[in-house]
Amino acid sequence: MSNHDGMYIGGSWRPAAGRGVTEVVNPADEQVIATVPAGDGEDVDAAVRAARAALPAWSATAPARRGEHLVALRDALDARREEIAATVTAELGSPIGFARRVHVGLPVAVTASYAELAATYAFEERVGNSTVLHEPVGVVGA
Repeated sequence: MSNHDGMYIGGSWRPAAGRGVTEVVNPADEQVIATVPAGDGEDVDAAVRAARAALPAWSATAPARRGEHLVALRDALDARREEIAATVTAELGSPIGFARRVHVGLPVAVTASYAELAATYAFEERVGNSTVLHEPVGVVGA
């Protein structure tokens, strides 16, 4: 696990506006294994601005192309399965087998199902004499 003093926002790493850090502690031995920027409201605002700026292009992207991006994400997660499982074990204390199956396996499987859904989802459908159009509603911070 490595330390990072920045945040990935808008497609690139940038220094965090917040000056604090959060220590990541291994629950097995109570050793600090990493630090991450704590961030603040300015960092959240920057992330929301970046997401809003990306929304028009992403919304106009063909569903099949969105699916391709999700397949690439799934493949990247799967390629780093052992590294991610080891990180989860170190920061949560999760048994390595559980981390592999659940903390890594489920995101890989869910991302694969979203990729398939993106390619096949009916964003427009006829219901009787009406057309129902499913459109993005905007940025969500969670």
